[in-house]
Amino acid sequence: MKYVQFLCTLILAGCLTISCSEDHDCEEGLIETPNAIAPIDGTDYTASLLDCRLPKVQTFTIQGFAGGQITGNQGGTISIPAQSLFNQDGTPIDDQVEVSLLEMFSSGDVVACQLSTNTRNTSGSIEPTLSEGLLFFDIRFNGNPVVIQGEIQIFIPEENNAQEQLLFNSPSCPDIECMVTWENAGIAFPAEIIDPNGNNSTGYSSNTSQTGWYHIGQFNSSQNERTIIYDVPPPGFNNTNSNVFFNYRNEKIAVSLFEQYDTSLGVFSEVYNEIPINTQGQLIFVSRLNGMYQLDTSEVSVTQSVIGATTTTNETTEEQLITTINSL
Repeated sequence: MKYVQFLCTLILAGCLTISCSEDHDCEEGLIETPNAIAPIDGTDYTASLLDCRLPKVQTFTIQGFAGGQITGNQGGTISIPAQSLFNQDGTPIDDQVEVSLLEMFSSGDVVACQLSTNTRNTSGSIEPTLSEGLLFFDIRFNGNPVVIQGEIQIFIPEENNAQEQLLFNSPSCPDIECMVTWENAGIAFPAEIIDPNGNNSTGYSSNTSQTGWYHIGQFNSSQNERTIIYDVPPPGFNNTNSNVFFNYRNEKIAVSLFEQYDTSLGVFSEVYNEIPINTQGQLIFVSRLNGMYQLDTSEVSVTQSVIGATTTTNETTEEQLITTINSL
């Protein structure tokens, strides 16, 4: 830990704009570290969570008693069997119900909407899983949640569906505004369905009897030694007004949200010691001020306790942020 503190101190010192030297006259007094200034107001970035998620929600109507299949714009599908939806008092619903679906099938969407693939493993630690895609769904009758008696099929499209995967959900926080941490909820299998255009679509499917957040994927199979990643944010930023992510360079969605901010060192950390050494990816710093995102990305090859530092940010829209991250 002393080694990490020493490195963090070096980085903080390196982020100072001007140091005293023969070429610069310096007034005597304390030298402030980058995060010694008052934190920037985080209200706008907090609001960006729902500002990002809610417009992406698609709404469908089906007959509650007959059930049905709804498919999102990106191919995520929810199949609801007949006679499986009930009121809270146990009576069957024989009327129109509203099904909401939110699809997250790119790293850019995941980062912009303050999500991740952080998943609790069998040892209780958190590690980013390699995901085929994230989705959220909800079913309501007259504005009220329904009771599901039966198994709803979740389908996520993927052309290369040759292996078995896992189903993950967020049992501790299933609502749309949640900061989601995933847990293993079962097995997902290669599947094939008919899409709305009548074409066969390949992917993975699994079953559930609860609405909420889901993703299909797998734990990282890397046998490399694992470590912690750190990132020093720009002056005035901390966990009240920004986030830091590590985005794996991978064909899957693998985004680690840094779970801890050390106020004494002024540094974000992944904290769980679960990033494999030699992993290639990007450190991503994100905030939002006055409706515009503040973004910085930097390439990282993970070494033991690697530390990054965000010294400058670029101002961008949500659409530009998503495009930038998806192109990394």
